Amino acid sequence: MTSREIVKRAIHFQYPPRIPYNFDSNRTPVDGITYGEDMMWVFAQMRAAADGENEWGVIYEAIGDSFGEPKKFPLEGKEDLEGYNFPDFSEDWRYDEMRAQIEENHGEKYVLGMLPNGIFQHMIDLFGFMDFMMNIGCNIELVEELADRLCDSAIAAAGKMAECGVDGIITIDDLALQDRMMIKMETFVRVFKPRFERLYKVCHGLGMDTFIHCCGYTLDMIEHLIEAGADVVNLDQQDNMGIWNLSARYKGRICFFCPLDIQRTLDMNKEEIEDRVREMIEAFADKSGGFIAKTYPQPRAIHMSDAYLKMVTDAFKKYQVL
Repeated sequence: MTSREIVKRAIHFQYPPRIPYNFDSNRTPVDGITYGEDMMWVFAQMRAAADGENEWGVIYEAIGDSFGEPKKFPLEGKEDLEGYNFPDFSEDWRYDEMRAQIEENHGEKYVLGMLPNGIFQHMIDLFGFMDFMMNIGCNIELVEELADRLCDSAIAAAGKMAECGVDGIITIDDLALQDRMMIKMETFVRVFKPRFERLYKVCHGLGMDTFIHCCGYTLDMIEHLIEAGADVVNLDQQDNMGIWNLSARYKGRICFFCPLDIQRTLDMNKEEIEDRVREMIEAFADKSGGFIAKTYPQPRAIHMSDAYLKMVTDAFKKYQVL
């Protein structure tokens, strides 16, 4: 059985022979160390930044080995979208590298395409956090218009990725703060849930699975993501909600795609790591599937050692048979 089929079976609760894992692909920076891999991440090509400004008009400031944080927001202070030019992700050249990578894969690994924008978090990059929150309260029509445009952009990219042979798509959409939601649930249901639902319906129609990365306290919001059509939820921190709380509500209803909690396990020894891995697998998976193990993609940014990574990946492989 190929890695691709094992991942697909885990997502759709079709009794994979073991837990699949994503330990190497998308790790930044690339360091040449490998721990094992059933998946490969692929990305649309972007135009080169000009004076640090990407084609969205955002400037990111790198912090150590992280992906960076936005420091210039092209829609900050604006009351409408007039004059703002959105990148065109229907352009064929953006997928040349992706096609080559997928052809070389020969269907062996599961191909996960990261869409060039999400619907929620990317909005904060464009507005800035303060303006985003102000607009949520005072100019909700602008937020809805931008949500539509971001959804259109994501759908255009998803269509091109499907043509390339991508198996699933993921958006990066941190939806909450550490201990609470970022916006009212009513606002999420009004503005964002219908756009996620539209994106996921298109992706399912194209034969692709739907993943969402959403850290923060998303315990209540996951219900709405399931209703919208999300197949897989990527949580890099789960302990702030409690893995058994997540299990009680969502085990068997959505596939979890997680490392060990990146905030509360970095100082654990080998025995503690193995105990936590077993507990996580019990909470999120059963013999039918429901769990994909992963590592955090920016280990150096949070001072995650190679020794820690090896202990974690060894533990997941040790207990991979359900």
